[in-house]
Amino acid sequence: MNDFDLLFPKQKAWVVECLTCFPEWQHYAAAACADELPDELWALQNLAEEDEDFESLLEEWEEFVQENHIWVLLEQSCDEGVMVSEEMVYERVKDCPREWLAPFETLLQQCPDYVLAFLAQRHYLAVRMDRADRLGKPNWRPADGPFTCEDLEDYSWRKASFEVRSYVR
Repeated sequence: MNDFDLLFPKQKAWVVECLTCFPEWQHYAAAACADELPDELWALQNLAEEDEDFESLLEEWEEFVQENHIWVLLEQSCDEGVMVSEEMVYERVKDCPREWLAPFETLLQQCPDYVLAFLAQRHYLAVRMDRADRLGKPNWRPADGPFTCEDLEDYSWRKASFEVRSYVR
């Protein structure tokens, strides 16, 4: 038995999805084609255009997301590439294993809003393209599974079997 066996089903789904989702360069290249935010975020778009350090900030936070493997959490925090409210974000990621929640919370609290909006859009698109390639559909929720993964399950643990021996002669 290992740690994966002890997780609840939704936590298992998170682990499986986060460990199998690795968007490739072509997914990020395609996502980069959306170089502007949706119309409802025009104020954040203006802030990004006015900030001289925007590109370096975006690269810094992009590196943070990559190092901590939290792109699936970012994708799940969006509707159509736009971050949902903070309460909804925490509701959507509440079943995620804790080792990903701490860096994700750091991102939400310390990353400037206009940088976070661009990161969210980029990862939303790239993760969904990767998932469509892997699973044939871009949509995913933890309740959908999968709840098992051969690489994570320990098949060496088996139910004990007993053989009754007679010691009477």
